[in-house]
Amino acid sequence: MIIWQSKTLDVDGVRAHYLEAGEGDTIVLVHGALVWCSAELTYGSIIEPLSRRFNVVAVDVIGYGETPGRGPEDFSSVAQGDFLVKFLRRLDRRAHVAGNSHGGWLVQYMAHEAPDLVRKVVIINSLNGTSPIPADYPLPRDVEQTIDEAYVRKDLLSFYVDPKLVTDARVGRTLALSLRNYDFALARRKWTGPLPADWNRNLLYKGKHISEFAGALNRPVLLTWSRENRGASPEDALRFYRRLRDGEVHVWSHAGHHVHTEHPESWSYVVGEFLARGEARP
Repeated sequence: MIIWQSKTLDVDGVRAHYLEAGEGDTIVLVHGALVWCSAELTYGSIIEPLSRRFNVVAVDVIGYGETPGRGPEDFSSVAQGDFLVKFLRRLDRRAHVAGNSHGGWLVQYMAHEAPDLVRKVVIINSLNGTSPIPADYPLPRDVEQTIDEAYVRKDLLSFYVDPKLVTDARVGRTLALSLRNYDFALARRKWTGPLPADWNRNLLYKGKHISEFAGALNRPVLLTWSRENRGASPEDALRFYRRLRDGEVHVWSHAGHHVHTEHPESWSYVVGEFLARGEARP
């Protein structure tokens, strides 16, 4: 059952699309960088359980979901981060932020650049947010394939641990958003470059990988990970955790890259308890 409202907000002349539900303190959810990633497909399973306690805002990053991309000015991670900071300012409220995968990089950027707006940070299975991408890492090739229903179904069956998540409705929506944003994603991928070193250059913040500034995140950070994550392992998450001033780690088993989708109730409970605690630490 869909329990959210679909809304738009003008950000620099772009109609930024987002989903909203619930009341209370706000948490802004930021998705990753696969061509089909979006507020709906990345976070649809946890909007309802989170909205029992919080005001949930799941945003489509520029060029993803139903937020249109313009051109090269929107390709870089910094440009995406700046867009999200402006989105937060247009919302006009302080918020917790949570980001999966590339979204883990983006929520750190938001916290560094807009500390007056960001309260607590949740990072979900993020390789490029917690360490540079290894030179031998197999980068996603999702925009170099022929995207059709058969490809999407096969890809999702390898993406999730639980095959029951790969419903006809999910396959159809994934295909629709992939095709909608394919041209923009392909242009962005060509701009970024084909090698991990190219991608790492796009992940710099003030001349260093953003993970080097973990100790400057002067707010509580929760790392939520899966044992079977495709990308950074729980051990990688622990290395990042040790740099934090104030951090926690929670790891689930039997889950893929979207641990929150495979364990929506327990993930939402853990995150809810983390967010509900006072922000000041002894």
